[in-house]
Parts: sequence; structure tokens; C-alpha cells
Amino acid sequence: MAHRTQVTVALAIAAAALVGCTGENGADMSDQASAPLADVHREGGKVWIEGVKGWHGGERGSSIHAGQAAIMAAIGEDVTYTELLGASSLAFRMQVHRELCPSSPHSFCGYQCIAGSNEALPWKFRVFEVKPDDAKGVAQARKAVAASIDRGVPVLYGSEEDGVIVGYQAGGEKWLCLHPMRDGGRKMFVEEKWPWGVAVFTERKASVPSRKKLALAALAQAVKMSVADDKGDYVLGFKAWDLWLAKLAELETLDAETRGKSMMGNSWIYTTLVAYRGVAAEYLKSVAGEFNDEAAGHLKTAADLYARMADEVLTDTDHCALTVAPTPWSLKKGQEWTQAMRAGQIKRLKQALPLERQAIAEIEEALKVEAATSRE
Repeated sequence: MAHRTQVTVALAIAAAALVGCTGENGADMSDQASAPLADVHREGGKVWIEGVKGWHGGERGSSIHAGQAAIMAAIGEDVTYTELLGASSLAFRMQVHRELCPSSPHSFCGYQCIAGSNEALPWKFRVFEVKPDDAKGVAQARKAVAASIDRGVPVLYGSEEDGVIVGYQAGGEKWLCLHPMRDGGRKMFVEEKWPWGVAVFTERKASVPSRKKLALAALAQAVKMSVADDKGDYVLGFKAWDLWLAKLAELETLDAETRGKSMMGNSWIYTTLVAYRGVAAEYLKSVAGEFNDEAAGHLKTAADLYARMADEVLTDTDHCALTVAPTPWSLKKGQEWTQAMRAGQIKRLKQALPLERQAIAEIEEALKVEAATSRE
């Protein structure tokens, strides 16, 4: 979720201009091939794309990348959530808001992690950021969305979190959507709220950077983020670990209401950390083969460290993170977020931090080895 006081649009699609994606003067969808890229169904005034796979927030913590992956899968492109999260470097970022805001893991908040994944996408997209009282802008956005659905291409939309527009009715005046915060992303519904932004995929790129080039940029960013300066109220890297531990310890001196307000943010930061590090392990293993043997060895070691963090150190015996850092609704009736629970989380974080340091050191060494080899 984007931070509640954030003025700028917390949508990765707003970063399109930074990576050469089309903006207001981008490609016109009417110029594209007429044959639908996915299975488009029509029933009366209802038009929708069949077979788009939604997701639950607990399954894929970054809704921006999950939405991009869902759209690419629907139109037959072979680019996965793991690849996008890795290429963005979000899989490696550690970031904590000073107030433990749930926005901490969001790719567009604080230190942005979106440019690399946008580069990895095989399609260009056009961004619409219009307010609901902008009649002309709204009409243009609705027309573009309907045209995209007719072409069999779902549309990314969102505010605090992103979902996918998979259809429309009433001539495009109503959108049929899947959203991770609605029915677990499993049930199509009519979206009533006007979003902060919409991204319509327009055409295939002529080419995308190689997996190695994308990985090199993502890994360099991972090392940089580990020691980066604060971004506003967001603390980065190893300092974020220290801040988080201090905030958890401080809660013991505060009142129950304050502890309750911190509970949701703490849980979301923790569960996404576990999920992101699991993806980091998968990503490193998948790209290691692009590197020379010595560098690949360091990347595989880093992958093992991240996997250990996600599967053993930060989770319980059932590989569950919510038992360590619960949400208010994950607790059983009458159960509270106790000091013992927070102490257990602190213990796990302290055990994980050395693994985080070792993993970053292995990535840094891999980059050095690769750079030295390239100069030879």
C-alpha cells in the first residue's frame, strides 16, 4: 500500500517515462493487429478476456509486478513474476518507514524499484493519470481500455495497490476487474472507484535487454540499496534492519493503542520480506548460468542464504510468516500480539541480518569477478 500522506502517485506505471515507455503521445491501439491476443468473450453489453489469472496479496506481495506478470501471461509472453521482481531489484531491497507504515515494501515508495522490471517487459505501455473530474481525460482512458480489451490485452490499473482490468460493460463505462485485495484476486467484479493510474499495453518492443544485462543492473542496485541514504521517511538497507529492531523494542514502552496501530505495518513488512527473499533465491539461481563459473558460484551461495532466511530463519516450522508477525485478523479469538511474539520476531530478525549481510557480500563479489573477467 502506498503511504497515506504520499502526494505523488504510488504506481509503478508512473515511472514509464523514465524507461522509455510511451506516454500521452504513445502508440494508438487502433493501429495494432485486429486479431485478439487472448480469448475475448462477448455477452450482451459485457466484454471480457477469459483465463486471466488473478492473485492474492499473500501470494505475491508486489501487486505492480504481479499485475504485469498476469497480463504478460495472458497474451502469451514468457516473463514471470520472479523475473520482474528480480530485474526490478525489489527482491533484494530492505526498506522500513519510520512509522512502520505498510507502504514500506511498495516498489514505488521510497527507493523506487521499477525501472529494471519495466525494461524487462517485452511490451511498451501507455500511461493515463487523470483525475475523475477531467472529463476529456477520463473519456480517453476509457476508450483506450475498451480498445485494449477488444484486442485481448488486459490493462493494469491501481491506486495503493494494483489490479488488472479484464473486461468492460456499458460501452466501457464500467470496468470488470481482478484485484488482490478483493476476493483474493479470484473473482471478477465491477470496479466502482476511479484509479490513480492506468497502463495500457500498446505494442511489442523491438527488443529487450539480455537477461544478463538486466541481472547486472539489478544486482548492482541491490548492493547500492544495502547502504543507501534514507529516502524521505523510508530507511534503507542495513540501517532499516536496525531501525525495525529498535521500533519493535520501543513498542514495549508504549501504550496498547500505539502497539495496535503498528501491528499491520509490521506484519506486512515482515511477510513481504520473507516472500521477497524467497524470490531473490529463485531469481539468483535462474540467472547464475548467465555468468562465469566463479561469479555464478557467489550468486548461488547468495541464493542459498536468501532461501535459508525465507524458509528457515524467518518462518515457523510450517514456513509461515504470519505466526511470527501476525495481522489483527490472523490472530485467534481472544489472542493478542504479545511481548513474547515480538521478542520472537526480534530474535528471528537478528538471526537473519548476518545472512543478509553475507548474501549482499556474495553478490558484490560476483559483480567484481564478472567485471574483472570482462576486462581481460
